[in-house]
Amino acid sequence: MKFKATGVSGFDEMLGGGIQEGKVVLVCGGPGAGKTILTVQCMMQALSRGESCVFATLEEPLTNIKKNMLNFGWDLDEWEKKGLLKTLDLFMIPGANIVNARDRDTGDTELFTIKTIIDVAKAQGAKWVFIDPLTSLVIHEPRSGRKRHVIGELFESLRKLDCSAIITSEAAPQEGAFYMEQFLADGVILLTKDLKDYHLIKTLRIDKMRGTGFDEQPRRYTVTTRGFQVMNKEPILI
Repeated sequence: MKFKATGVSGFDEMLGGGIQEGKVVLVCGGPGAGKTILTVQCMMQALSRGESCVFATLEEPLTNIKKNMLNFGWDLDEWEKKGLLKTLDLFMIPGANIVNARDRDTGDTELFTIKTIIDVAKAQGAKWVFIDPLTSLVIHEPRSGRKRHVIGELFESLRKLDCSAIITSEAAPQEGAFYMEQFLADGVILLTKDLKDYHLIKTLRIDKMRGTGFDEQPRRYTVTTRGFQVMNKEPILI
């Protein structure tokens, strides 16, 4: 199994070289934890290797994401023009036992299915699929069994594409809580923020990564103008 570097300093070292090909990895965290930044940074590394990518935003407008990423020197429009990146700018709308997706560019509304993303990935010949966030797909579904089915269908469909995937989840990890997406994913990355003596401590922890060894210890991280950086050799408290 090949490892693909994420391009995130310190994170690749924790992973033992990167993310294994064909894995579905979940990045979980609360608001402002840096989920989208980490995801796009991994995507930029893949694009720089010439690997075709699909990026689907299901909540925040794509124009906002593109503007924010320019602060790090990441120009998504440039990669779209090169044909290596295909983006989906969707907004999930709850209906009666269904979820519709509205395309922000065209205004078209249609019944959303997993096939919407999978078909685009197939046409693109994508090696990577990035979805931000998974939460929008299932937040309006009250039935836990149906939620598990939707998440499981998405993950298995991505695996059958023979591509890797990084998907964000807005669920902030809490002790004793049950998150079915974390059980179904191949890997789970947890991003947390805590106050210690009036200092904000941002922590990244690899909760699981099937099929490979990894650094299980929580590590501090920071986000600068150069992107996400993990202090993988430093203690959490300083």
